Amino acid sequence: MARIYLDARNITETPAGVARYALSLIPELVRQAPQHEFIVIRHSSNREPIEVLGYRLKEVFVDRPIDNMENFLLGAGPLKRVFREHGAPDIYHDLFHILPVGLRRGRSGASKIVVTLHDLVWIDYPHQSQPTWLQAEAIRAFASAAIPYALKTADHVICVSEPTAQRARPWLRRGHFTTVYHGVTPEFFRPAPPPTGVLPKLVQNETPYIVAIGNGKPYKNLNRLIDAFARVRPELDAGHLVLVGNCEALRPQIEWSQVAEHVTLTGFLSDDELRQVLGHARMFVFPSLVEGFGLPVLEAMAMGVPTVVSDLEPMRTVAANGGLKVDPHNTGEMADAIRRVMTHDSLYNSLVDRGQRRAAEFRWPLTARKTLQVYSKVLSS
Repeated sequence: MARIYLDARNITETPAGVARYALSLIPELVRQAPQHEFIVIRHSSNREPIEVLGYRLKEVFVDRPIDNMENFLLGAGPLKRVFREHGAPDIYHDLFHILPVGLRRGRSGASKIVVTLHDLVWIDYPHQSQPTWLQAEAIRAFASAAIPYALKTADHVICVSEPTAQRARPWLRRGHFTTVYHGVTPEFFRPAPPPTGVLPKLVQNETPYIVAIGNGKPYKNLNRLIDAFARVRPELDAGHLVLVGNCEALRPQIEWSQVAEHVTLTGFLSDDELRQVLGHARMFVFPSLVEGFGLPVLEAMAMGVPTVVSDLEPMRTVAANGGLKVDPHNTGEMADAIRRVMTHDSLYNSLVDRGQRRAAEFRWPLTARKTLQVYSKVLSS
């Protein structure tokens, strides 16, 4: 038996991205390896328990967030207090890629460390992810120190995609990193729940609608999707665009594009609500300029929704032949893809079939099994 700490302080009240990775992976690890003692480290701002059927998961709470300079420089102390109180770790797995300096030191330190690397957006594209130039340069400086430190310090690094691993190669030691893809939860392979909220009106009126998930940050590229939708909608004389996530920053562009009455901003959605929105959609568009993995692509394809994705890595690899690929910088090409999926039933049906078969290759039990193999390798080294 091993005592494994899972640092999941990235789980927030509105989980997205890396938080959904933690929420999906942890229950599978516990189910597959009940011989181990798993202790989950959470941030004290969110005490909603992680549910694992038939297992009482031990959770401890600390006040310091995981994704800032304070945790990088001063975060080892609070974690070592947790280790002293609940037992020394055989493995400390940081589910985000910011590792406190000095976590190994002392008798209460972590002797074996695993880090999951999700992306390098803060280093490579800070101005695409931050609202001001000053904030972008600050996050680049912080990440340029913190992320390489985590990758060099870890006994093993789990990369969520091969392109992410390739980009991080200067900081990864040969034989000490593994690519482990995300999975899709079983619920996304089931029929969509009955529509609620704004959806009944769209469904009742048989309004074909497009779904996109993201936020107002430039790298999500939803501004070009809005332009493409505005270009093609008068031609089709039908259709609606549903934007899921914190997209309020896009409202001025929506107004300027004169499609406000044909665009709905849902805000954050739970998984059940997301399944409702996806399951009744005509198509899903994921036009991101950069991602670490692109989980929404798989979830949409699993639900049988034709999917249009950026012809960039890692989205190109994740979708494979299950999605229709477009140049995310080309609004005209994006508009043409929307037009084709909206009007060509043969293409629509082909994307449904190919997408579901591709999504079926990605399951969280497989992600957990490969993660446990990493633990075994680290423990035996």
